[in-house]
Amino acid sequence: MNIILRRYSKQLQCPLVLRRSAMNPHSQLSQNDRAMISVLRGTESMSICELTDAMRVTATAVRQRLNRLMVLELVERSRTVEGRGRPSHRYLLTDKGKRSSANNLDDLAVVLWEEVQKIEDPSVKQKVISGAVERLSQRYQTAVRGETVEERTRSLVEMFAERQIPISLDESSGLPLITVEGCPYPTLADENHEICDMEQALLARVIGHPVDRCQCRQDGDSCCTFEVGPDSAKLKREAGVS
Repeated sequence: MNIILRRYSKQLQCPLVLRRSAMNPHSQLSQNDRAMISVLRGTESMSICELTDAMRVTATAVRQRLNRLMVLELVERSRTVEGRGRPSHRYLLTDKGKRSSANNLDDLAVVLWEEVQKIEDPSVKQKVISGAVERLSQRYQTAVRGETVEERTRSLVEMFAERQIPISLDESSGLPLITVEGCPYPTLADENHEICDMEQALLARVIGHPVDRCQCRQDGDSCCTFEVGPDSAKLKREAGVS
């Protein structure tokens, strides 16, 4: 009798496991799948050739991963025709794909942000957002190292890069320029500029210096860029002012 019950129990459990797996595509992603998603997050779309160069794998491997991600509805293919030549295909993340590196905390963030948007009193809303920036900055500041603005900026960019956020730093112009290719908040940033303002305030708080937003996806730019202002203390030291 116990053997029959155990067999019956297993028969009931198997479909449940399959259903859970089908409902949660993230559990089916391999490390290589996540790497491809990370690459695609940094661009609008990419071709097979571009993905092959970016990931340093064969075209066959790229096609296999793309097919798997398309089945999971994380990637979609677009068809373009230029002149009389053969049509070409480009691949881009779906909305589900943009959220694929997240978990249920992403859903929680969306719900909480929606509730913040419902606050009618502007002063109360700003107080809530400022409080969130303060709490986040406290968490990030423990991981950021460096004494100067440049050192803290580099450390912050490295920390975000480790979190699979497509981000880069350009210091060739003298002032640090942070470029964010893929939005850290893909499900929130489409609503309004407030989440962008919050990110700008967070960067400034963690770096400990004013930050200007030069480009923004919300304004139609291809990416978001933030310029860190000159370090006044460093300028004084260089000028010999105490």
